[in-house]
Amino acid sequence: MNYRKFVAATVVAASSLLASPAVHAATSVNSPVMAMFGKTKTIKITFMNDSGAPMEVKAGEELIKLDAGKPVTVNLPAGTRVVSTTETSTQKAGAVIAEANSSINGATIHIK
Repeated sequence: MNYRKFVAATVVAASSLLASPAVHAATSVNSPVMAMFGKTKTIKITFMNDSGAPMEVKAGEELIKLDAGKPVTVNLPAGTRVVSTTETSTQKAGAVIAEANSSINGATIHIK
């Protein structure tokens, strides 16, 4: 009788040790959950139009009008590219002015 209890206990212990990594791997869904519920980092950038004439820039899908000499502050998701849509003496239309990332958070970008 003791031999049967020993064998049963050994089978239960062995199966629980082997099942534990498989169950952990099957239920590990932390990456999609973090991507789904995580906050996206927003970057605050101020644009200053020093060209002397009004111009427009495009940040992602948003069109931003910059009046001459007036600062405009925007909050952009990280990775958003800011592209000039108006040609100036130093910028061609379609040129990338900046890409929003944490290193330029709070910066002022002067456009001539």
